[in-house]
Amino acid sequence: MTQARPGRRAFLERSALALGAASLPLEVLAQTTLKIRPEWQAFKTTPRYDSLLKAVRLMKANTNAADPNSWAYWTSIHLNKCPHSIPYFLAWHRGYLYHFERRLRTVSGDSLLVLPYWDYYSYPNLPAEFTNPNNANPLFVARINTNVRPVLTMAPFAPTVLNFQRGTSNAFETLCEDAPHNPVHDLIGGVMATMESPIDPIFWLHHANIDRLWVAWVSAGGGRKMPATTNAYWSGTHVYNSSLSLSRLSTYSNRSSLGYRYANEALPTRLPLARLADPNIRRAQAGARELASSLPPVGSFRIPSPRETGKGRFALSGAEKVGLDENSLSVQLPISAEHARTLAAIGGNKAGRIPGRADTYRSVHITLDSVELAELAKQGGFYYELYLNIPSRRTALGRPLNLYIGNLGAFKINSAAHHGGGAVQLRYPIRRHLAGALADELSALSLSFVRINGDHSPRGGVIGVGELRLEVSTEDDE
Repeated sequence: MTQARPGRRAFLERSALALGAASLPLEVLAQTTLKIRPEWQAFKTTPRYDSLLKAVRLMKANTNAADPNSWAYWTSIHLNKCPHSIPYFLAWHRGYLYHFERRLRTVSGDSLLVLPYWDYYSYPNLPAEFTNPNNANPLFVARINTNVRPVLTMAPFAPTVLNFQRGTSNAFETLCEDAPHNPVHDLIGGVMATMESPIDPIFWLHHANIDRLWVAWVSAGGGRKMPATTNAYWSGTHVYNSSLSLSRLSTYSNRSSLGYRYANEALPTRLPLARLADPNIRRAQAGARELASSLPPVGSFRIPSPRETGKGRFALSGAEKVGLDENSLSVQLPISAEHARTLAAIGGNKAGRIPGRADTYRSVHITLDSVELAELAKQGGFYYELYLNIPSRRTALGRPLNLYIGNLGAFKINSAAHHGGGAVQLRYPIRRHLAGALADELSALSLSFVRINGDHSPRGGVIGVGELRLEVSTEDDE
């Protein structure tokens, strides 16, 4: 049963809509009742389910990629315009879903049709309606895995994640894109691991859930904040193609600007009960955590000499020709005492200097250069979590601090290759992970690649890294 909204909330929403009226499309202003996007398990029991099937079937049958009524039209937008690992990831996709939802209504002829969401924190298995290979089922495409339980994390919902936009510390947008967004693409695999992921109908439910998590994060309060509507952050326009756009300010609020809400707008409170933790390593969600036992085995690699690697960048250590397969792996990153003092200074929010060089260094990265996917890996079905390991005298039994810094999978690599147009280079900022570390502790760093598999994942060599580098930079990008 739907509960009536409290009078004060309704008044505030009506007021917000009125204040933003000058910049909103007429069709939004005409909406007097918020449309409710339900979770899939509830959605499929309504008449809207048949309307969705009809729309998907008709759009897939339309072979004119220039026609907004075709499925290929919307895939092309994502392929050419989607922002990943850059600002406005969440806001751009909110507008993208808004426009697509309206097109579903047009094609189906059902003005009440809404996009449902897939709440994988409650139902980690892909809905059965998407896995039936019947030729008449428009929701089916070939995939590698159908259970995303292993990729889920509570990190974006921690009470310390108070900022929103990329480029700020503890930013929800950055953390949510890192996980659960990217790994869900990776583990499902198939076309979901590529920039043409909207071909898979589950893409739209996945992104509706990501959008819902953003709504829930804002609603949770507790000091969580987005830039104010008057902030220049919301100036400008989200561009989808030459004939489709949306003002950035319109994507600030799903309710007052775009006229919809979700059936459940609460943050997840726990992982699914059967989420199995890797026995060898733990994710650091809000500060350092100790290793549960031992690190993955250390590989043997050639260590390149310290050198300048670009304008304002200097590599302190690294490893050449790192190959990843179905096993987890650690890479040692030894550095000199002088360079360790440089890292300690940067970790303490001070300027770092290197003897003999004029530059002043302000940030630290793990850089993966010349990253390649093997053919069997381009369809995903797996990914790696990356952990920086810092020996420490401050932990029980002297175990190293084990700090999660990001992930690596087919989706991230395919995205970088598509948008970069050349050799793939990925950078993971780690300055904040060095806070409080002593110079002698930083002289023996290592990096672990922890392999995360689904029920069906490729084996053998899947990713090659031409060079892994521990780099300092003059950029202040954290």
